[in-house]
Amino acid sequence: MLQTNQILTSSIRAELYPFQVEKITRQVNDFILSNKESEECSFEICPKCGAVHPRLTKAGFTTAGKQMLRCHECGKRFVINHGELTYYSHQSQAKWDDLILETQNGNSMKETAVKINVHETTAFRMRHKYLHSLEQTVYPLCTER
Repeated sequence: MLQTNQILTSSIRAELYPFQVEKITRQVNDFILSNKESEECSFEICPKCGAVHPRLTKAGFTTAGKQMLRCHECGKRFVINHGELTYYSHQSQAKWDDLILETQNGNSMKETAVKINVHETTAFRMRHKYLHSLEQTVYPLCTER
């Protein structure tokens, strides 16, 4: 992770409030992390058509900046984190990791929202999605009799 003095010059840092400097540092580190994630993607099975070892190519980005891939077997596009907890989320993996730790520690919603730098409603929805995913892994839906 980059430090603040590696991102901003001392003259710019002097003009900003401390919380603004922290926010810029977090955003730059989130961008670096998402770039590393997009370079390390590999799918054994296409999440859309189920093809084994599909031939995938990069197919643009979402409005949130996530890498999209296209399967040459079915021609469909999907996001790099399809099927994961962070799927359909504008928040970075680091924020999700912090949310999970805060939830496990039993911290309040307001404390969690401040810690991960999101609105309380966003923190609530993220926590709800996390707890729902835990519930699904413990008690998966049985579709067979």
